[in-house]
Amino acid sequence: MSAKPTHIFTLTFAIVTLLEIVGDTLSIRILHYGCKPLIMALLLLYGWQCYRSMGAPMSIRWLLVGMVFALAGDVFLMIQEVDLFAPGLGAFLVMQVCYSVVFWQSTRQNELRSNRRSLLLNATLFALYSGTFLVVLKPTFDSNPSLTALWWPVVFYVICLSTMGLLSTQRRSLPYAGGVVMGALLFILSDSLIAIDKFLHPLSGAAFWIMSTYAAAQYLIVVGMLQSGASVPEH
Repeated sequence: MSAKPTHIFTLTFAIVTLLEIVGDTLSIRILHYGCKPLIMALLLLYGWQCYRSMGAPMSIRWLLVGMVFALAGDVFLMIQEVDLFAPGLGAFLVMQVCYSVVFWQSTRQNELRSNRRSLLLNATLFALYSGTFLVVLKPTFDSNPSLTALWWPVVFYVICLSTMGLLSTQRRSLPYAGGVVMGALLFILSDSLIAIDKFLHPLSGAAFWIMSTYAAAQYLIVVGMLQSGASVPEH
């Protein structure tokens, strides 16, 4: 099987994402609850088929595990009857770690050498963004006792998120590297929008902006990693 997704798969993925956004925006539960898990389920099916055809490369296993936790996180955050933000945060934290391992193994297995100047510049940019965002969020957590217990998990999550973004930039000479980096940046944008909407100020059209960037991020990361041949079979 080719790692390149078919047009039918891509169209199906886009339609499912659109239906999820419509369901969330218009509070149509059957669409929201039915389509949101399908976003990662479709990518998992695609990833599993590629995994079986690639001779079980190690980092694809990490990618699949990360996708499973992303699916779990989607389900936790989808449920509106009870606040499952903390479990959802934990699930996506594990996903970030798994994706970071995938990116790191990709650079190691392809024997890429880091450009120290580029690495330092990118690390500085991610650190500045993360630090600024946490500074903006801190007053909200300080003024709301119910959020106190979440502060350090959020800090740790932001650090892992930035690490994932940074590691994605180190694959610069591999095929489809640009798509993977764009996916990582869109994921950071999506998570930032979630935090703004939840902790700072409700966003107009939040469902559209959050889910469109999230779905595009996952698609670009998963498809990009599989198409680039980021992993090599174990010897």
